[in-house]
Amino acid sequence: MQQAASVMQFLNTNTGAITGLATVALLLVTGWYAWTTRALLKEAQQTRLMASEPRVVAYLRVHEIHGNIVQLCIANLSAAAATGVSASVDKVTDWPTKFDFGDIKILRDLSFLRPHEVLRFDLGYGPNLFHDGQPAVFKAAIKYESLDGRPFTFEDTLQVESVAGFGNWRVYGIDDVARRLEEISKTLSAFSGGRRLNVDSFSAADWKEEERAHKERRSQNAPGQRE
Repeated sequence: MQQAASVMQFLNTNTGAITGLATVALLLVTGWYAWTTRALLKEAQQTRLMASEPRVVAYLRVHEIHGNIVQLCIANLSAAAATGVSASVDKVTDWPTKFDFGDIKILRDLSFLRPHEVLRFDLGYGPNLFHDGQPAVFKAAIKYESLDGRPFTFEDTLQVESVAGFGNWRVYGIDDVARRLEEISKTLSAFSGGRRLNVDSFSAADWKEEERAHKERRSQNAPGQRE
């Protein structure tokens, strides 16, 4: 009882100090809750913005049907639509010699991409994208906007050697073609220089004799024929 009385006397004596400490503790807890709420709100806003943020990229893939054709794919990987889409593809290497994507209007005016939409363009024939065994390299650049007008860009280097299955392409040079033509020429010469088959031909008299012999065999095998 004496100890409890001492505690009560201490509390009564230091009421102001205890109230001040409790107030400070309450302020700290309130501040922590306010900071946590602000962080959660900011994260929710970022999540909402990311959900409405398109993501347009470019990459190379092999044609689904023709395995020796490389396609340029421009895809919107996001669940949000992209507007004002404009793309360009330039050669980093000097090959291929025939390249029509440098400043093509169809890439400049893509305009709009639906969520998860993929556009495919035939970039080139597999073997033509190599020179002296070295694969071609391209640089792609894309500009686009979200539906609320936020601008975005994409830039990347696209290498043909990154395409799955490119190792199956047979790259024929001039020497390879000449060697193949020589082998074909030797094969044809072997056929033309061989012995020819003798084919017997039938004259009109031979056909008549064959027909007479056939009739005799038929009459001999007829049913009811007397011995």
